[in-house]
Amino acid sequence: MKSLLLSFLFLFLVKTSVFAQEDYPTDYKIQYELTFKIDSLNMERTDTEKMYLFAGSNYGVFMNQARAMKDEQMEKLQQKYGSNVQVKFGVNNNKGQDLNKVIFSNYQTGQIKVLQEISDKDYIYVEPAPMDTWEIGEETKEFMGYTVQKAMIDFAGRHYEAWFTMEVPISDGPYLFRGLPGLIVEIYDTQNHYHFKMLALEKLETPKIWTLPKADESSKYKIKDIQKRLNNNALSGSDYAYMMGKTPGVSGSFSVTDGQAAVMDLTDKSGQKITKEDLKRMFKSELESQNNPIELE
Repeated sequence: MKSLLLSFLFLFLVKTSVFAQEDYPTDYKIQYELTFKIDSLNMERTDTEKMYLFAGSNYGVFMNQARAMKDEQMEKLQQKYGSNVQVKFGVNNNKGQDLNKVIFSNYQTGQIKVLQEISDKDYIYVEPAPMDTWEIGEETKEFMGYTVQKAMIDFAGRHYEAWFTMEVPISDGPYLFRGLPGLIVEIYDTQNHYHFKMLALEKLETPKIWTLPKADESSKYKIKDIQKRLNNNALSGSDYAYMMGKTPGVSGSFSVTDGQAAVMDLTDKSGQKITKEDLKRMFKSELESQNNPIELE
């Protein structure tokens, strides 16, 4: 009987630990600008995106501007209507799957958990690649009033040069780049396809606590496969609502019958009406242009 009781207690503790919330308190808000070339067949096309790192002594959370703005909007709504209010915001930027990740870093354990939304569903995986192969050089320069030092690393098929400062004792940086003895203020691959540069660093008046949301546990490679299958299914089928949400500049209205969404009155970024076949062609072209992700491997 005692053995059975201990077994039950063990299962209970395991179950509650799986579903326990994880909080990530942060004290700093760091804004980066990312300049990147998403289409390797059109290198004259350059996109930019604002990205944010919220960091503290033990934790960091990195995200795109859409996700940061969503969080600010939610805070305002909860202040007005109460903490129980829940509103669904779009948080994807339509500029590649990798740039829609939210990266939760635990500096104490070294573990990185990545949250990714695909078709209104959240998935979480543990990042498998460690950032432990930095080569720190002796070269230094000035950047925004900080003395910064050069470092280099190979990651996901690209060679990167980074500049970090030990004057800001945060062992983190944009995207998955972390592990140097100070904050990364600038990092770029040697082909300059992806270039992160810090724009501002702000000490928060009150600490901001991020909570890792509930999501389906998965792996990095399964999530890529899910995204690929959704794209292929949308093209081969008639999921115009999905294609509209993934095609920049396209807008339209919906009608819902028996749980099925039908798209009506499609327009492009100039306000001109387009057909469903136009949308499918634009969606396919957008997918084909996203051939130069930040992670090549």
